[in-house]
Amino acid sequence: SVEAVLRAMQTRAPVFLRVNHLRGTIAAAQAALAAEGVATQPRNEVKTALEVTENARKIHNSAPYLSGLVELQDLSSQGVVQALPLRSGMRVLDYCAGGGGKTLAMAAALRGPVDAHDAAPRRMADLPARAARAGARVQIVGQPQGLYDLVLADAPCSGSGSWRRDPAGKWALTPARLTQVQQQQMTVLDAAARLVAPGGTLAYATCSLLVPENQGQVTAFLARHPGWQTVENHHWTPVTGGDGFFCSILTRRDS
Repeated sequence: SVEAVLRAMQTRAPVFLRVNHLRGTIAAAQAALAAEGVATQPRNEVKTALEVTENARKIHNSAPYLSGLVELQDLSSQGVVQALPLRSGMRVLDYCAGGGGKTLAMAAALRGPVDAHDAAPRRMADLPARAARAGARVQIVGQPQGLYDLVLADAPCSGSGSWRRDPAGKWALTPARLTQVQQQQMTVLDAAARLVAPGGTLAYATCSLLVPENQGQVTAFLARHPGWQTVENHHWTPVTGGDGFFCSILTRRDS
C-alpha cells in the first residue's frame, strides 16, 4: 500500500552488498566479512545479495571489499540485474552506466564482457578501477557501435524511490523538473532502442515510484515503436528493504 511505502521511506535505508561471483560465493563472502566483524544475512529474493546487520562502517577497509569479493549495491539494483535475460555470449550494453554498479553486476552474471556508456562520461571515472578490482571485463564506449543482444537503459529520473538516501531530492522535484526528466527518459529510450538487434532486449529502469516515469513511459514508447512489445514489468518498493525501482523488459519483434 502507499501508506506502507511511505512508512518505509521514513526509516534509514539498510546497507546491502552484492557478492561478486567472479571472486567467490555467498558463503565465502559471509565468512570473510565475519572475520572482520561485519555481520550479514543473505536475502533469498536476490541470489547475490547480503544485508549488513552489524558494523557497516567497516566495509570499505575490509579485505572482501578491497579484493572485489563484495560491492556496495542496493537490493533493488541487484534485483534489476537478476531480472534481465542475460545469457553467456550475449553482446550487452549498459547505456546509462553512471558509476557502473549494474555494469559490474551484469559482467559478473555473464562471466563475459559488457560495454558501458554514459552521456556524462565523468560519471564512469572510477569504473575501470572498480572493474579491475572485481575481475570484470568492462569496455567504456564513447559512442556505441553496432547492435546489441541486450541494452539496459537505467534512465535519469526523479529519484523518488531513493529519497530516504537523498532527502533533499524530494524538495528539488518540481512539476517543471519532472517534465524535463520525462523528456530525457523518452530521448534515452528512443536512442537505446536503436542499438538493439532484431529479437533483442531493451530493459528500461528507473529508481522512481512515479507512474508517469515508469509504466507511462513504456506505454508511450510502445505507441511510438509498434515493432516492440513488453515481456514483463518488475516493481520494487522500500517495503522489501531496497530502494523503489521499476524495470520493464521489452523485446524487438521487427527485423
